[in-house]
Amino acid sequence: MKTDVMKLEEAKRIHDELFNAKDYQNCLVMWRRIQQYQIPFLGELAGRDKMIKRDAGIIDGTAWRAAQIFAGGMTNGSVPQTVEWFDLQSRFAEDDQTLKAILQDQRDTINKALNASNFYSSIYSANLELSFGQSPRGSFFIPERGMVFENYSIGSYAYALDPWQEVTHFAVKKEMSLSKIVSKFGLEALPEKQQQEYKDGKNSGRLMKVYWLMTKNPAYDNKALGPKGKRYVSLYWLDCSDKEFIHVGGFETCPITIMRYLAIPNSDYGIGPGWFADSDNRVMFDLLKAAAGNMELFYNPALQVPTGTDPDYRPGAITEVDMQLGKVQSLFDIAPVFDKVYEMAAIREDKINAAYNTNLFAMLEQQKFDNTGRTAYEWSLRQQEKMQQLTPVVTRINTEVLSRDIKRVYGIYTQNGVFEMPPEYDGMELEIEYVSPLAKLQRMSGVQDYESALAAIGQTAQLKPGVVNMLNESVFLRKWIDDLGVKSEILYTDEEYAEIQQQQAQAAQQQEQMQEDMAVAQALPNVTQAAANLQEMADNGSVAPLDNLLSSLRGGV
Repeated sequence: MKTDVMKLEEAKRIHDELFNAKDYQNCLVMWRRIQQYQIPFLGELAGRDKMIKRDAGIIDGTAWRAAQIFAGGMTNGSVPQTVEWFDLQSRFAEDDQTLKAILQDQRDTINKALNASNFYSSIYSANLELSFGQSPRGSFFIPERGMVFENYSIGSYAYALDPWQEVTHFAVKKEMSLSKIVSKFGLEALPEKQQQEYKDGKNSGRLMKVYWLMTKNPAYDNKALGPKGKRYVSLYWLDCSDKEFIHVGGFETCPITIMRYLAIPNSDYGIGPGWFADSDNRVMFDLLKAAAGNMELFYNPALQVPTGTDPDYRPGAITEVDMQLGKVQSLFDIAPVFDKVYEMAAIREDKINAAYNTNLFAMLEQQKFDNTGRTAYEWSLRQQEKMQQLTPVVTRINTEVLSRDIKRVYGIYTQNGVFEMPPEYDGMELEIEYVSPLAKLQRMSGVQDYESALAAIGQTAQLKPGVVNMLNESVFLRKWIDDLGVKSEILYTDEEYAEIQQQQAQAAQQQEQMQEDMAVAQALPNVTQAAANLQEMADNGSVAPLDNLLSSLRGGV
């Protein structure tokens, strides 16, 4: 396929440079160690089929189990499929109920799109490969299927980032059968020789190397149609291609996100738990290997036997030995050291688990703390302490991966007319707020400040009650609820709250008036009787009328 966007020779040059870059080659050494000694089921290094694991260097599966716990914990903690984990916000939405309703409807639409796709499984796979330091994913829109996400395994990709951590080049090399290539790109896209092979029914299952380069469009023209009018160009070719691409396409926004555990200064690649666990994993490998050798020598030792003696190794068998010539015995004095070795290996196992942060996610670890009698408050502080270690990772993934995924889906749906904003909201900046369990756990450190402030106010009020009037309880509660990550809809608006307070004040006033009226009504018979007594005594002239009136009123009211 001909194109004026980029020549095939230039695309091949960029592709080769990415895979031959010094940065890539330096990381490649560690990636192979991690694959060989920790995670044999992942990766396509050295063209190895990822379905065939290479575990010759693995004696213990601690690292693999830790990687699975980490991947599951990160996925369920950051993007739980069963609950809402993000909100669409705008600085105008706080006072605009119409805009708030529109954003909530758009959020629900994006959630439905993600639920209908392979988004959540792709995030789990990416977190699993994060052990190597980074894990790229691609997001694509297929009209008949919706959003589709693709993971790229270690060894199959190379890339370059700009100073703002945006992907400028992304290269992939993989093997595909001839029949799959025809299914994806069409028969006419292939070179003539491969077309004829497919037509003749020959070698349809033969694997061929396919190369892909996604890069910023060097010939971008926003007025042009086709790939030239796209900000990012997508180029495919075969190993046997020498003149033309088999496919040329483009994207308006970058479809690739790079999930990195810890960024390395002056490097486009990251480092991850597998890097941190490497030394302890190798030490544990050596310890268990030594223990296995010790056990083998102890239970099946090399023997020292008298000359001419043929020992019978069967259980319960008897071997006749001339004691003058010696006896059958172990050649070496082997003392079992299994317990000590396994104790040392257990220490390394704990360090490997710590490198993968399994203590934060494993339910067994939670049960262990519960059995020590820790209170819920102590357990919360413990979780916050652990979460601080992961805060940079979670923040980077939110910024560099999840935000870009959401904005890409939002952009695609906007381009296809699914999202239509009223004219008064044109140009509105979209903000994403994360409300996942991990995001809430990050906020918990700030929540303790509110509790401390409230306790301080309460203690001070015992000495000087008037200080409670200094607290703006409405603002305090709203900030507290917001930092907890709880929906603000559970609280009334300021206007609604003021109206409720006014109604309560009016009701209290009416109640007070009713109580006063009831007291007067109860006292009225006594006053009436006192007046009658006064009149009677005045007529008789026996007692001073004023004294009797006062006496009656004191007893009746």
